[in-house]
Amino acid sequence: MPISLHHAQVFYPPGEEAKARDFYGKALRLAEIKRPMTLSDLDGIWYAAGEGQVHLSAQLVRDDARFEEATPIPGWRRCYAFDPFGNKTELDEISARA
Repeated sequence: MPISLHHAQVFYPPGEEAKARDFYGKALRLAEIKRPMTLSDLDGIWYAAGEGQVHLSAQLVRDDARFEEATPIPGWRRCYAFDPFGNKTELDEISARA
């Protein structure tokens, strides 16, 4: 049975929402999504990421983003990107070939 990732949780320092939106929304071009009403009173930003999601939270302490090459995998384009808070994110583009 195939599995999938529902979401990844990434933390950012309180008050740094603008930097988070610049990186995840503008640089990575993820679409910001509305959070459930039950969580609307908490800090955080959510993004759609393919069939999954990326949830940003301020509960823990762009174009110029730092990128790093990843080990090649046939049929994949891969690299790592670092957000303004030092979190390393793996970015994969998988070809449509079967």
